[in-house]
Amino acid sequence: MKLSNFFAVLFFMVGLGVSMQPLQAQPNLDDMFLNEDSDSFDPGLPIGTDFPSIRAIYRGQEINDVQSFYEEKGLVVFAIRSVDW
Repeated sequence: MKLSNFFAVLFFMVGLGVSMQPLQAQPNLDDMFLNEDSDSFDPGLPIGTDFPSIRAIYRGQEINDVQSFYEEKGLVVFAIRSVDW
């Protein structure tokens, strides 16, 4: 008897959740994408600019140039600055 009560409550809750779905908050996606970048904030290097010199340790050797990391599809570099000094 208790198992049937459990299933009755479960079906009620599922039905209630399905019927309330349209009432849930939906994100406003109007104007989510821009046709062009029209502000003056450009944090990165312009396209086609040479990558600046770096100083890093890679596999125990100091490197100053990223040319050896370029492949046929190019190179993607992510720089993360630590907040904890």
